[in-house]
Amino acid sequence: MDTKEQPTFAAEELKLPVNKKGAAVPSSTDTITHHRGLVISIIVAALIVILISLFFWYRASQMPAAPAPVPVRPTAEMNNEPESTTAEAQTESFGAMSTSDEMDAIEADLESTNLDSLESELIQIETELNAEM
Repeated sequence: MDTKEQPTFAAEELKLPVNKKGAAVPSSTDTITHHRGLVISIIVAALIVILISLFFWYRASQMPAAPAPVPVRPTAEMNNEPESTTAEAQTESFGAMSTSDEMDAIEADLESTNLDSLESELIQIETELNAEM
């Protein structure tokens, strides 16, 4: 066994080691305490940020959403437009066209289309527009 001489501390006064400038060197427990305090303060700050974020998110989720406007289809009375008795019949006759793409069927559809009253209806619309101005 080694017979090293063990230091005796009974006669000497214990002092902290000093650096070259004469200041005491901080012990490892001081730095651990300082780091522990820094970590705790960062955790507390993060928790506060999270709690504030949750509060604003909860508040935003509790606000009622604005209802979407429901489009209203205008009726004939709302438009103030009189319906002619022949308008519906003419509209239905346009739907009775052939679905064939042959030339004879297309010519037959053109011949069956009644465009005789178109000019008189355009003149009537023009007079109504001029009367409103």
